[in-house]
Amino acid sequence: MSVEVKFHSLFRINLKSRGHKYQIENEINVRELIDLLDSDYDDYFSKKLLDAGKISPGSIILLNGENVIHLDGLDTKIKDGDKVTLFPPSAGG
Repeated sequence: MSVEVKFHSLFRINLKSRGHKYQIENEINVRELIDLLDSDYDDYFSKKLLDAGKISPGSIILLNGENVIHLDGLDTKIKDGDKVTLFPPSAGG
């Protein structure tokens, strides 16, 4: 199956990449996708997106435009052709 991952904001700047496309044999969930990204990017994504095994406050993970927090969180299943968009934690005021 094909999964497209898009990087935004500081992810795009720090990694000098707009994203990554994966061809995956078996169905995976968001947590497993982060593990896959970590294997290609030296644990970068789990350090930035996760806190104590949960999505860090301020981090945004979208699956086909919908925040995974409103789905099954890190256990959200990813299917063939899905697009995952990652935003690092941000602060404002």
